[in-house]
Amino acid sequence: MNKKNQISLIKEFINSPDKNIIINQVNDDIAMFYLTVIEYYSKRNETKVNITASTEDIVAGDDLFGTKLIQILTITNSKRLDVVLKDSNKKIVFTDYKNYKKLNLKLQSINGYQFENDLIFFIKNVLSINNDDLIHYCKNNTALLFSETSKYLVNSNHYSSDRSLADDKNHILDIRKSIFENKRKNFDVKDLYQNIKKEAAYKKLSFLTY
Repeated sequence: MNKKNQISLIKEFINSPDKNIIINQVNDDIAMFYLTVIEYYSKRNETKVNITASTEDIVAGDDLFGTKLIQILTITNSKRLDVVLKDSNKKIVFTDYKNYKKLNLKLQSINGYQFENDLIFFIKNVLSINNDDLIHYCKNNTALLFSETSKYLVNSNHYSSDRSLADDKNHILDIRKSIFENKRKNFDVKDLYQNIKKEAAYKKLSFLTY
């Protein structure tokens, strides 16, 4: 079991020469939360993130200009996971609980079942937001962390999570359907991520024009 705060582990991993870290993603929403955290710290460390659903799409490591790169993969097949973890590229692998249990004592690992503590820590200690309504909303709508915290940081005095549900629910329904269809038919974390960003962009624009 990790003794250090899991958000700090992600931050330190991105800044370190370590090659592997695994995340028990639990479900799509929780995976999106950790992807948001990864992107947050990657941008601040000038590190490029390559999100791919297939090991065949893995690109080479740091480029000729010294740009650092982290591969983001989703793998549940144990044999394929073992092979990928031996690869020299720096990577973060989302996997299931079975593989997490097998590897968490051998590798740096993040337990998605602890996401509520991680979410609270990230919002309060990293983003410096102290709003109980926002925290409660994000705990129940984890994939919307980016859009909700962005709205709050833009205009904290007029933030209302309830308004976003009432006004935007119908307009973003198609995007949400696409997200769940992605999971149901053929999980593609890159496509999932792009759909979440679309939803976040709409919600942010809606908030600014309210």
